[in-house]
Amino acid sequence: MKVAVADVGTNSSHLLLAEASGGDYRVLDSLKDRTRLGECLDARGYLTPEGEDRLASALLRFRELSSAAGIPEVRVYATSALREAPNGPEVAARMRERTGIYPAIISGEREGQLTYLGAADSVEFGADNVLLDLGGGSLELARGGPQEAADVLSLPLGAIRMTRAFLTEEPPGRKALKAVQEHVRSLLLPFAARFQAGPGTRMILSSGTAEAAALAISAGRGHSGGHINGVTFSVVELEALLEQARSSRPAARARIPGFERRVDTIVAGLAVLHAALDVLGAREVTVSEGALREGMLIEELAQLQSYSGTLSVRQRSVLATAERFGANLAHAGQVATLSRGLLEALTHLGERFPEEARALLTAAAALHEAGLIVSQSSHHKHSAYLIRHADLRGFSPRDRELIAQIARYHRRSPPKPSHTEYMSLPSADRTLVCRLAAVLRVADGLDRAHAGGTRLGELSRDGKGWTLRLSGATPLDLLGAREKADLWAQVYGPLTFSPA
Repeated sequence: MKVAVADVGTNSSHLLLAEASGGDYRVLDSLKDRTRLGECLDARGYLTPEGEDRLASALLRFRELSSAAGIPEVRVYATSALREAPNGPEVAARMRERTGIYPAIISGEREGQLTYLGAADSVEFGADNVLLDLGGGSLELARGGPQEAADVLSLPLGAIRMTRAFLTEEPPGRKALKAVQEHVRSLLLPFAARFQAGPGTRMILSSGTAEAAALAISAGRGHSGGHINGVTFSVVELEALLEQARSSRPAARARIPGFERRVDTIVAGLAVLHAALDVLGAREVTVSEGALREGMLIEELAQLQSYSGTLSVRQRSVLATAERFGANLAHAGQVATLSRGLLEALTHLGERFPEEARALLTAAAALHEAGLIVSQSSHHKHSAYLIRHADLRGFSPRDRELIAQIARYHRRSPPKPSHTEYMSLPSADRTLVCRLAAVLRVADGLDRAHAGGTRLGELSRDGKGWTLRLSGATPLDLLGAREKADLWAQVYGPLTFSPA
């Protein structure tokens, strides 16, 4: 089971390819693209055409590498640069048209949660941990236990942002550096109690700035090269490194180990980290190489394993078939989960379905895009053909035909009297296909971005209409669900969506 994840930041974009291995994962390949989107924001904060071109180029490279590894799709999350750009959602939509990849824009809080997950898998966390993750545009703080964050805060204190706002001369003067640190303190102090270091608190740093600091401090101790994951240093050592970087001219600064590609922003980055750690009362910190993309990877694999773990023997044969046809398993699993959730909600509200409905719907959801292995055009029809002729263990010929037709109607035209295969079904089976295909269409629309973030809230009925509460859906997901709620409206009544 292989997956590809990528994050788009203010300074760089990273791709990670991995394969599930037992209860863990094995990294297959990785790629870093210095997109530097922070340089491509106009005076109003809009991402410029040059920035869009840089991003498109990176996404195309990511898609090429993942395809070569046999991974059909890359899940991409975008952080501060697109999150704060007024045209961020429009840029994300254009990226989907230009590259076939949709960079889903996530909140700072979501970013912090995933980064915490990635860091907790890279270094040993204790009962109480505080993570600081510094990017080009923002600083995320997260506090939690051994595995998950319980409290997350995102502040606009990124290294590129602070460099542009305060450090305009080389080398930066002490007055300018003090201005950076006072700004950090002013923004962080109102929240300091939530992230204050206690007697048993482990303070963790992640990000390129933190890794660069670990390399430089390790080199100063006489250790060169090697991994820096788990390297520990004191805040006093960080302060000395900050002064060394501040007082050095760019050419000399570039010779400090770890600083080669961060000459322009490293002073601001170190200043932000030092000021934040000082406010929180930290004395010692540990650096984690695991961050956002590792957290994305862990979450993605966990979702896939959880999905496969809920399947019966015959449903696992469906999953194996989907994998054989090169289907995007993450998307298939998300659509199956959403489909089952919608079916359960309908049942709870009095809609009646035959006993086999859940198994048929789950199988159709897992295989609805199998036809992409043939071609993008009319892939819903190709999916139906492949399902009819697949060796789906445990399913009868009737079951396979129903699964094929439910999958066939996940997109484009709903069932029509002119459709021969549909009309050849008994009346009760035609009704079942319509009712389950209506659910599948909405579920597929709710993951149109293939970001896997949509979570179902309450489904309620009011008169002849329905309202579905959602969380985590991207604008593209909401658009997809509205466009694909046509068959639901015919079968059950109009469906609208609202925030949970």
